[in-house]
Parts: sequence; structure tokens; C-alpha cells
Amino acid sequence: MRTKTLAHGLKNSQKVRVIFKGDGSENDIGMYLTVKQMSEQFATVNARTLAWDALMELVRKRFLAPTFKESVPTGLGTTIRGKQIQIDLM
Repeated sequence: MRTKTLAHGLKNSQKVRVIFKGDGSENDIGMYLTVKQMSEQFATVNARTLAWDALMELVRKRFLAPTFKESVPTGLGTTIRGKQIQIDLM
């Protein structure tokens, strides 16, 4: 039986870079994970939901890009619930 994909249009083994922006450069945190690891390997629920919300926004933009004849994005920098986060496909 096939494993269900967690994010539409991305394989569970797709590598992702996630950067959480802190209040200064010494507080920035960057991680390299797979899509599957993003669903299970965060220390806090807040970090996991921020990363997951950013990934879903990127997936949404990638899905809608051909509709608007735009290039398909490979990364996203955004602010969600007052926290800055950057996510890139590797």
C-alpha cells in the first residue's frame, strides 16, 4: 500500500530548509529536514505549527502559480502570528 503524502505536490522525502528569525542574528535558527520530519521532529508545538503553516502556504502558491501564469516558487519568507519564518525547498 502506498504511503500518503503529507503535503500536496511534495514527496515526504523532499528536503526543506526552515529558518526561524529571532530578534537578532544570534537568535536565528536554521534546520534542514524532510517533509516527514517536519511533522514530527520539533521541540514545541508552536514551532511545528509555524513551519507547517509556512509549508502549506508555499504549497498553495506552487499549486496556483500555473493558473496565474507565474513562475513556480521554491521558497517563501513570511510572518505568521508575529514570527518571521523562511522556508525553502532543497
